[in-house]
Parts: sequence; structure tokens; C-alpha cells
Amino acid sequence: MNIQITPVQTERDKRAFYQFAWQVYKDDPYWVPHLWPQRKQYLDKRAAFFAFGEGEYWMAKQDGKVVGTIGTAINYSLNQDKKINTAIFGFFEVLPNGWKVAKTMWDYAREWSQNKGMNELRGPYSFSGNDENGFLVEGNDCLPSIMMGHHPHYYGQFAEKYGFKPIQDSIAYRFDLSKINYDVNNGPEIFHRIAARARQRHGETVIRNPRMENWNEEIELLHPVYNKSLAVLPEFTPIELVEFRSQAESLREVIDPELVFIAEIDGKAVGFVLGLPNVTEGLRYAHGLRYPWDYLRFLIAKKKITSASFKILAVDPDYWGYGLEAAMIVEIGKAVIRKGYTWVDGSLTNEENPQTNKFAQRLGARIYRRYREYSISI
Repeated sequence: MNIQITPVQTERDKRAFYQFAWQVYKDDPYWVPHLWPQRKQYLDKRAAFFAFGEGEYWMAKQDGKVVGTIGTAINYSLNQDKKINTAIFGFFEVLPNGWKVAKTMWDYAREWSQNKGMNELRGPYSFSGNDENGFLVEGNDCLPSIMMGHHPHYYGQFAEKYGFKPIQDSIAYRFDLSKINYDVNNGPEIFHRIAARARQRHGETVIRNPRMENWNEEIELLHPVYNKSLAVLPEFTPIELVEFRSQAESLREVIDPELVFIAEIDGKAVGFVLGLPNVTEGLRYAHGLRYPWDYLRFLIAKKKITSASFKILAVDPDYWGYGLEAAMIVEIGKAVIRKGYTWVDGSLTNEENPQTNKFAQRLGARIYRRYREYSISI
């Protein structure tokens, strides 16, 4: 097989890079295309990642036709924090019969990384370590929720055949509200006891919705809480404020402030939960928002969303044991039921995350999707 690796440079290249995924997933009823405006921001290198990292995009071609895509990058902020020399790959797509194509792309990614002075390649990430991390290895038979990737089962198989070693799993939980008959009072009694105690015992405890009119101030308030809460995880790298702000901005249009709660003690923000309407249910009909009429399809489908997605539970470790997690979960439970949702996605959480997994298991949620990250030496 004569496979050429070519850089993505022109506007035509960017379109070809983006549209190749339609070939991969043409028969997959659960695939939801990435949004073209967001993908183009990455391809144009205007995403926040490029303020602290570098990256390139590549297409594998055979007889002039695109047969695979990949991106390679270096997150200098992560490398400096962890004192490592690691490159990352992402934007990986290949056809079912494309093992040799996958091998060629990974060979090229390793060579690119080595030339940059790196000694390890990890992925997939697109591109920050907080964005679409891991290949989907369990749960290919259902629709992804918002901010989740979706991949064929053979991606992980190809990675392990190539020599990549698994380094960590991230998991998604599903909780059907019918289990509590759509009444938060039917949830585990312990949550209500702990939540009530949290409000009574720890100074002036406030659980509030965000003040959307003070958007920038709220983001700066929550940024250190997010980093401190996840710093206990061995693989976590603090997220730069510019990236945190960028990710928040990308969600601004879909955020429902009634599904977001901030915990404050004596006026200090010490925790928050982020819930979102699961707009993926509507985006599956939007075809990536490539054309103006796709927005109309999305607006119509958006009115029929049946689920919410619980994305972040963050509490400053200095305040663990205060019961703030339970207090915020009770509030978000009330909100999703009030809004008429029938089930809740909880994603993604590291398999080793002690707090989130404990709460999910106590609630009786079940794991329904699993993503795996890989590493290989160079």
C-alpha cells in the first residue's frame, strides 16, 4: 500500500479532513458529527490550546483519496507541570480495513514527536487533556452525551495492536429518574440528611445558581476550585485559565443556569456542579452545523431533549466532608426533575476519582460508556 501523509494547510484540506469522518460513521446510527464551527477553530489554530501548546494536522492518502486523519501536538503547560516530554495525538479517524493506515499515521506521529524532542506519545486527546480523552471501548451501542466522543470499537484494538499501553479509563454513568419515580425525595435518605447538615453546621453555607450577568467573574471564581478539586488524581494536570475560560465560553449558549450550582461558605466559593441540557440529542439531526438550514433542524430537535448531562462535581479538598456534594446533588436533582428530563448522564469521571464514583454508586447509577487513554514510548 502506497500511503502518503500530507499536512492540512488549505481551506480545502480542512474541509476534507473534517468530512472524512462521514465515511467512517456512515452506517453508525449513534454517531453525532462534531460541529464544523468548533472544528474549524481548531483547524485554524485559533483554539485556546494554541496559547500554551503547538500542533499540526495530517491526512493519510492513498491514490489521492483521504483514508485517515490524525493530529499531533505538544501541551507545553502539561509537560512543564509534570516534568515530562510527552506529545499527544488526536483527531484520529480511520476505516475498518485501515490497520496499515493507522500504523502509518502513528509511525508518523512518533517521528514528528521524536523530532520535537519528546520521548512519549499519548492519546487520543483533541488536543487538551481535558477534551475528548480516550477511545470509546465500551458503550458503542448508544448515543453519546454532550462533550463525549464516539468511536468504532476497532480503534482501541488498533492501538493495542500497534503497541500502545492503556494508562487510564474514564467512565460515564446513567441514572434513570424513573428509579425514584421522578421525585428527589425518593432518593437515598443519606443524601438528604447530609445535605441538611451541610446547610446548618458550616458557617454561612449558600448553594446558589451562577450570576450569568457576571460571567467573567464567575469563571475566575470557579477556575481554582476546579483545579484544586481534581489535583488529587494522579494523572490530572491543572488547566490554564485561558483554556478553562475557552471551554466555558464554548458552552455558554447551551448552559442552563438552573442546572448549575455554586457552593459558598462564608462568602468563599468552595465547590460547584455543572449540569447541561443534553443537546447531543438535537445535534444528531444538525449534521455538524455545516450549512445555515442545519441550525433550524437543531432548534426544532432541541425542544425534544429528554436528558440532562451532569458534567462536573468539584469541591475544594479543604472542604471535603462538609456535605456540600450532597447538598448540590439534591439541588440539581430537583432542577432536572422540575424541567421534565427522564434520565441523567454523568460524564466523564476518571475511574480512580474517589468522590464522584462514590456518589454515583450510592445513587444507584450504572456505567454505560467507557473511554481508554493510551501511551507508547518513542
